[in-house]
Amino acid sequence: MLERFIDWYITVMANDTNSSASFNSFIKFLLQEDFSIIRANMGNRTLHPQVETVAYLWVVNKFENLLNVQQAPLFHSSKTYNYPEGVLQEARFTVGAARTDQFKASPIQYVLKTRKTYYFSFLEHSGNIFPYSILEELAQYNTTGYVVIPFLQGGDPFAFMSLATDRPEGFTKEQLNFLEKVIPIFSVRWIGFMQSEITESLLGVYLGKHTGSLVSSGKVYRGDLEKINSIIWFSDIRNYSGLSENLSPEEVIQLLNGYFGVVIPNIEKNGGEVLKMLGDGILAVFPYENGYRKRVGLKALIAVRKVFEDLRILNKTRIKETKTPIRHGVGLHLGEIMYGNIGSPERLDFTVIGEAVNLTSRIAGMCGVLKKAVLASEEFAREVGVRWENIGEHKLKGFANPRNIYAIPEEVKR
Repeated sequence: MLERFIDWYITVMANDTNSSASFNSFIKFLLQEDFSIIRANMGNRTLHPQVETVAYLWVVNKFENLLNVQQAPLFHSSKTYNYPEGVLQEARFTVGAARTDQFKASPIQYVLKTRKTYYFSFLEHSGNIFPYSILEELAQYNTTGYVVIPFLQGGDPFAFMSLATDRPEGFTKEQLNFLEKVIPIFSVRWIGFMQSEITESLLGVYLGKHTGSLVSSGKVYRGDLEKINSIIWFSDIRNYSGLSENLSPEEVIQLLNGYFGVVIPNIEKNGGEVLKMLGDGILAVFPYENGYRKRVGLKALIAVRKVFEDLRILNKTRIKETKTPIRHGVGLHLGEIMYGNIGSPERLDFTVIGEAVNLTSRIAGMCGVLKKAVLASEEFAREVGVRWENIGEHKLKGFANPRNIYAIPEEVKR
């Protein structure tokens, strides 16, 4: 059996290209070897600010109702894959999931703590009381054997695989010995796939989804830039310096998280991507193709409106808590920018540069001076025809000639 596994590992699994396919492929191999698996679960810890653990749960087709991870504490998200052999669900759990009472009361916690295999024989058990709730659940599906095997992940014992069978005699000793040998071997490649997928997600958190995808796909060289047409957004908190002087560091962080938590989701929901958080400021782009400039510009304005609506809701709570409300200003422009890798050989930044970016920043900086919440360049206002107020030409730092600036008639202070 071990020789057949090695042959499968070298030939069949070598063709798998992702974690879900490789996981199902392994279960398929076990089914062909008469393990009669009805449920399999494999999980490990990740390096991700939103996701602490990832678990892959596979069930044979007739027992789909065993896929109930959405009810688990601190559930984050999931994807479901259908294969001829069964249904596979990739579930992600937020930070703290490994410290919940439900997890602590599971055989997985015992296995990870002791680093020993746990096996339960339903055939040798009598009565309706089980040491773990998962066993009580599995008993309803004529399960005869259940095993959890730990394995190391970079020296960290937080990695495991559990298997349930309905073979008439349960798992044999030979099968259990085989599983203890091959699961750590299989896990090396599976974790490699999984970590690659998590890394792309991690890059998306820190760089933005589109930028993270570019970096993950190989756009990593210094000076590797491209020209794109984009709506450019720059916003920041009004009187941030004055506010932060009177706040503790913890209160400043809470203020910034509250602000970013309102602005960034609305930008992303409307097709934009945040490239930078600059202190209290946000630099974002809404790229567009020829013929779609106005449509994308309108999406940016929808994001502007939604941000103000959500800030009003947030500020009601802040006022009730005797906290200073958050006011912000937005500058909008459109044009051609350079997008890509800039920096030193040792420290690179994926960002945008160009006159259009500088102009947007200067326009946003005029919000406080002109007492306007939303300002735009003449180019943007001309393209996106809404009720603009022409507030005349203004000299902007770094630009030789004055620029026409337009505003949406909305006072900064309400």
